[in-house]
Amino acid sequence: MMKQRFILYLLMFSSLMMGFLSGCASSSKPLFLHYDQDGNPIQEKRYRRFLTQDFKNRWFKTAYKKNNSTGPHFLLSPDQKVTKERFGAPDYISRKYLSMSKDYVKEWLYWEEGVMFQFVNRHLVYEGPLGDSERTLVLLGYPDYSAIYQSGADYTREVYYYRPIIGLSEKSYNFINGKQVDKILYR
Repeated sequence: MMKQRFILYLLMFSSLMMGFLSGCASSSKPLFLHYDQDGNPIQEKRYRRFLTQDFKNRWFKTAYKKNNSTGPHFLLSPDQKVTKERFGAPDYISRKYLSMSKDYVKEWLYWEEGVMFQFVNRHLVYEGPLGDSERTLVLLGYPDYSAIYQSGADYTREVYYYRPIIGLSEKSYNFINGKQVDKILYR
């Protein structure tokens, strides 16, 4: 009986390992969903799927951590090495987050240069300007409540609500495609 159980566990473990080694556990989703007429990928900004700070998705309010270094150079992907050689070490780095397109994204922000880079599976998928929405997340952290509206590929509206721990006031920040269009203080 004990020998049969051991053989059963060994078979289960070996089949699980074969699945990992054969690539069944890796994602086969393409990094880029749209291509131009020449076949070159079109870079599209990824937006966070879960943006608010709560005990289910986020334990801490900090969205980006101040970077001291990007770690050993040999651990970086070729895209990350090129980015680091062009701009140096990033000023802020995000934790990996789940995007609306169900990719796990890591962001590098260069505050003074006003540039951001998004990496999926350590491959560069977006390089663009550092928007007001990212600057707000760096300064204030994750909002207490948020809403994201996407209308096609060219229009994304984000609303961040920040509430103080004590008091009745609330701040609302509205962004369209990363640019701040409105800031409202409710009392």
